Amino acid sequence: MRSITAQILVLGLLFYAGSLPAQEWGDVSEEILGMTSIPEDSEADAVILFDKGTIAITLRFELVIQRHTRIKILTERGLKYGDVSIALGSDDKVDELRAQTILPNGKKVTLSKKGIFTKKRRSGSEKVFAIPGVEVGAVIEYAYEITSKRLTFLAPWQFQHGVFTKLSELTLIIPEGFDYRAFASNAYVPDPHRESFQIADPQMGTSFVGRFVWRVENLPALKREPYMTTLKDYWATLFFQIVSYRNPKDTMADPVIFIKTWDDLAETLQKSYNPLLRKTRTLEKRTLALAPETRDDRIRAEAIYSYVRDSIETSASSGSRKRPNDLLKRKKGSSFEKNMLLIAMLRAAGFEASPLRISTRTNGRLQENWPQLLQLNYTIAHLSIDDEIYFLDTNDSQCPFVLLPPRFLSGKGFLIAEEEGKIVEIPMPKDASTSRTKTQAKLTENGDLICKTTRQFEGYRGISERKELDEEKPEKYVKDILENRFGDVTIDGFQVVYDKDVDMPLEVKIEYRVQNYAQVAGDMVYCPSSLIHQRQSNPFKNEKRLFPVEFNYGFASEEIVDLTLPEGFEVVEMPEVQKVTSLGLKFQSDCQADSNRVRLQRTFSVNRVYYTPAQYPRLRNAYAKIVSADQGQIVLRRRPLEAEE
Repeated sequence: MRSITAQILVLGLLFYAGSLPAQEWGDVSEEILGMTSIPEDSEADAVILFDKGTIAITLRFELVIQRHTRIKILTERGLKYGDVSIALGSDDKVDELRAQTILPNGKKVTLSKKGIFTKKRRSGSEKVFAIPGVEVGAVIEYAYEITSKRLTFLAPWQFQHGVFTKLSELTLIIPEGFDYRAFASNAYVPDPHRESFQIADPQMGTSFVGRFVWRVENLPALKREPYMTTLKDYWATLFFQIVSYRNPKDTMADPVIFIKTWDDLAETLQKSYNPLLRKTRTLEKRTLALAPETRDDRIRAEAIYSYVRDSIETSASSGSRKRPNDLLKRKKGSSFEKNMLLIAMLRAAGFEASPLRISTRTNGRLQENWPQLLQLNYTIAHLSIDDEIYFLDTNDSQCPFVLLPPRFLSGKGFLIAEEEGKIVEIPMPKDASTSRTKTQAKLTENGDLICKTTRQFEGYRGISERKELDEEKPEKYVKDILENRFGDVTIDGFQVVYDKDVDMPLEVKIEYRVQNYAQVAGDMVYCPSSLIHQRQSNPFKNEKRLFPVEFNYGFASEEIVDLTLPEGFEVVEMPEVQKVTSLGLKFQSDCQADSNRVRLQRTFSVNRVYYTPAQYPRLRNAYAKIVSADQGQIVLRRRPLEAEE
């Protein structure tokens, strides 16, 4: 428990922050209790009435965080907001944690201490609880206070959420001598209201204190849309970076300088990485055996990569950092340790290789004006061979040398090389995902289809198909492919050419029959003009879009169908050639008839990964045209019998 003097000091600081959460606790108007919706968002499941926080640094170098949040539940789906999680650092302490539900009739249901649980995390812990008595129409609220010694790190404040926010307010109180930099990721966040005052401590004396208040009202809800990375990239958020500290009582002393540039961060990281990258005899011996100097450099590098990926088991991170010799001996290491081993072995082979810190796609886009390790949550290898750059991760057994797992295609990373740091681009890989389908098909006069289909998958499509095969039996895998397209289908045989070399295409051969594939009406037969690669609906259903469309990578598909017509039938109508070209998207479908055969060809490719909201209508329209083209039909007619001579 904190001393009485420290408590008085904290209360004094928070007094200048404005109203304490306790002064508003449980005070909800009848108007709010009777609310059933909000005019700003008629479909809202809940509304954040207010989210108020205060971050204060005491004169005794202690960080105190207070927060009070109140939410109105409007629908059954909004009940999930009664489940709360509070993230804590390893040395953080929680005080004054409480929560309650205020029912529409004014009755209050209070959270008991027995309902609060602690869950361990990789770095720290979290307090989790379910607020009791939550129902539609109720108001829930919770408040807490966190104390910490981590003055160099102030957690970002998120103003915007997945539901409409009436008010979000943050107050920052810092004593004289502290220099922090604050910046917002969104134009919603205004400049703060600023003022200063004096506060006294019995032992520390009198000090000037700065008070900064950011207040934002009526923030719209942010909801996921198809094909976007993470909402974190678009939340209105305030970030903090400590720059320096100078003792205000000693004006002659030099200030303490903290990390303020990417080079500062690179120097700090390099010191921690050096022990993991140091050459050893064991490392050099193993590397030379894998990659003799007489071989081509690309082949040597790929041999090292394949060894670390396939021979070293990926284990959960233990918090400790094993050195390369330990990994080579135990054949097991965390994802970070494996990638550092890869870099060490590549360096031992004479290559230019360095750690590259990245923010994964779900963690959010790299903020270049915020040199904080917090936003860089993963380490991969950056390799240069004859002016060619490779980005490598050894923890996906299905990933070939030339491809990063899709979750790491985050646009940019932070390269740490020889105590220098720089932001580098992670380019979209070329020909990243392809599928090719060839079918020999025969249509019967009653509309059934008999097929022999060969499908080939490469790149990211090959990775995903291999993972599906690893997770289920080949019989079910093949059945799912066909039933997802045709419904009921009879499989006569199949073969999966499942080469363990992930650089080679995955090939699937299937023989099958589809009953009633074509519609028969008397002497007329109506047959779909597309087979496997048919797009039945537009993935972009909304007319307008708030956020960019962000594909994981470029992709391409090709399908060729040689269709033999039933004897005695002729083609009387075919779809015209359909072409769609827009914003890096290309599509073409074509039908050509020859005697009793029809060849169907369909190609589709997208070589861009990012489309702005302004470009969205064109992209949506292009997909609509593709859906329309895929619904085309080939019309057949029975030939009339020739008159007898």
